[in-house]
This record gives sequence, C-alpha cells and structure tokens, in this order.
Amino acid sequence: MAMDGKGKILRIFLNENSRYEDRPLYETLVQKAFQHGLAGSMVFRGIQGFGFCCKSCRTHGLGMTISKCQPMAVEFIDREEKLREIIPVFKEMLPTGAMIMQDAEIIFNRGE
Repeated sequence: MAMDGKGKILRIFLNENSRYEDRPLYETLVQKAFQHGLAGSMVFRGIQGFGFCCKSCRTHGLGMTISKCQPMAVEFIDREEKLREIIPVFKEMLPTGAMIMQDAEIIFNRGE
C-alpha cells in the first residue's frame, strides 16, 4: 500500500525460535499485518541482544548461532490508528519479547 507523510514504526523484538502455532512467529506477524492492510513490514535478524527472550542471544562467526536463540526485529509502518488496531492481536501472539512505537515521516513507500 502506498503511503507518504506522518506515520509510525511499530517494532517487535523477539527471537528466531519464537513460534505461533506451528509457524515461526515472525512469519505469522508479517502475514497478519498484510491481511490487516498495513503499509509495509520487514524482518531483521540481529547478531546480539538481551532482555526480551533469554539472558543472551548471540551469533558468532559466519552466521553460526552459539546461543539457544538469535535476536530478531520485525518492523511495521503505517498510520498510528492502523497500528493501534493490530497491537492487541500482536500482543496476544507474543509469548516473550518487546514492542515499541516511534514517530516516522514516511518519505517514500511504493511496492510493486
């Protein structure tokens, strides 16, 4: 969905092992966002983190995980009202993690 102007970024921190039913949680979050008609989303894999799943998530070397989990972040962009509608759905799906919202000026957002 094309969108410009004032918006928000909703960021969810989780780990790669987080699941919802039989699928990776990050996949389900992105699918729900798409179904809800959000303007966009992206999943990022982290190299190190703590505080939202286990004592320490870390990657070492060439993508080799040396802890029981690897940190991830999933971002969504849209207008605040739209994001606030889906937050309760996301919160219900998160067993652990963190969620933050930030102001964003969306300069350009056009998909195929």
